[in-house]
Amino acid sequence: MIIAAITGPATGDAEAQIRASAPFASMFELRLDLVGDAGAEALLRHAGKPVVATCRPVWERGAFRGSERARLAILDAAACMGAQYVDLEWKIGRGPIRDFMRRHPATKVIVSRHLGPGELPRPGREYASLRRSGGAVLKLAFDARDACDNALAFEFLRLASRDRQKAVGIAMGEAGEASRILYRRFGGWATFAAPEGGPPSASGQVSARMLSRLFRADRLNGKTRIFGLVGNPVRYSLGVYLHNPLLEREGVNAVYCRFPVTDLDAFMAKLGNDASGLSITLPHKERMLRHVDLPDGAALAVGAVNTMVRRRGRWRGTNTDAAGALDAIEEVQPVRGKRMLVLGAGGAARAIVYEALRRRAVVMVANRTHERARRVARALGAEAVRLESVHEVDIIANATSVGMAPRIGETPVPSGAVLAAVAFDAVYTPSDTRFLREARAAGARTVSGLTMYMHQASMQFRLFVRKDPDMRLLRELLSEDASALSGNLS
Repeated sequence: MIIAAITGPATGDAEAQIRASAPFASMFELRLDLVGDAGAEALLRHAGKPVVATCRPVWERGAFRGSERARLAILDAAACMGAQYVDLEWKIGRGPIRDFMRRHPATKVIVSRHLGPGELPRPGREYASLRRSGGAVLKLAFDARDACDNALAFEFLRLASRDRQKAVGIAMGEAGEASRILYRRFGGWATFAAPEGGPPSASGQVSARMLSRLFRADRLNGKTRIFGLVGNPVRYSLGVYLHNPLLEREGVNAVYCRFPVTDLDAFMAKLGNDASGLSITLPHKERMLRHVDLPDGAALAVGAVNTMVRRRGRWRGTNTDAAGALDAIEEVQPVRGKRMLVLGAGGAARAIVYEALRRRAVVMVANRTHERARRVARALGAEAVRLESVHEVDIIANATSVGMAPRIGETPVPSGAVLAAVAFDAVYTPSDTRFLREARAAGARTVSGLTMYMHQASMQFRLFVRKDPDMRLLRELLSEDASALSGNLS
């Protein structure tokens, strides 16, 4: 279930958060250290749903600075007022926890342990220790440094599930977002969400609306297939806003998550076996190839992979960037026989060069580091050039990350330096980059990265679930930029 953490800070704010979050949450957590205990009784009456009362002390990363006697008195009062659950910290010891249980036999106790910054759990040890407390629900929270750390939360949940013990395992921070979404997939009891219209109570909390409406977190189960985007950064990706609605429309028991990954080898070792398919973005498109068991011709020729599907325990890999980019460009200009300048030397650039050559374009490659452009050109059969030596082409394609949010004011080409009939930008966040605006002002027809994204995402979807996506829905979702999509669902 989804538990919306009500953070206030004023009682009126808390009441508004309860009203706004009610359609998406099964329970509420009243953070009495943030809201204050003055309005606790009114908030309990106002909730209309089961409530967890929490008064987190500063020594457990909360905000309550009073004495321990005063803090426990607040929780005693909340239990007497009708809170169905009370959160007690494991650090207070088994004696105080058992005493509280004796005083309030009708109130279920969540025994929680929040590790300090930089401290990673040993799931088996943490689970055994928490279970000895006798809590109705066991909660473990820690900071995730990398997406691979989600595996520690999932292992904690697996251990509890085997004992039919209710448990919550949370990897906090942006890197731990998947732990908040996939809890039911690994047998978890609940997840905690940020309230609608209020600040989160912990780092990395996802809004109750997004958890319920976009990720369908409360409807996932042990058979849910996991898909997701591997890269760094991934926060600006449109993938979650496209694949999840498409999965829901097709009735597929699957979810698409974001995995911000620094240590690619660790991620694949710890979470690779749990995933059914992955999208790969910067900076891992080339390095991910080593984890592919069966790369196709496009992946081998490009030397980079952006799509992987796990079938019968083996990873198959391809590159849909290549066809997606050229399909987008050819919506306005066939490339056969045209002079095309590709900017960049990474995985996306290699994909575009490969496919453009396959479609019989005359391709030049330019990069800030000329030697890298030479290597790409030599490997694929194109020509390496220096940007300052090229003044006019039929098509110019930006395959660098320059202009991508948050660096939206930058462009890979000085204004007016290269004239082109068609300008394409692989960047899609924002959808209308400075590069495209300046090309359009110079008379070029422009092709947004959103068009490429639509083509490559539709190919990925087919590979993931062996179904054609609803193209009308896909076009509707892409009719707005990333900020609008996220604003409508968060």
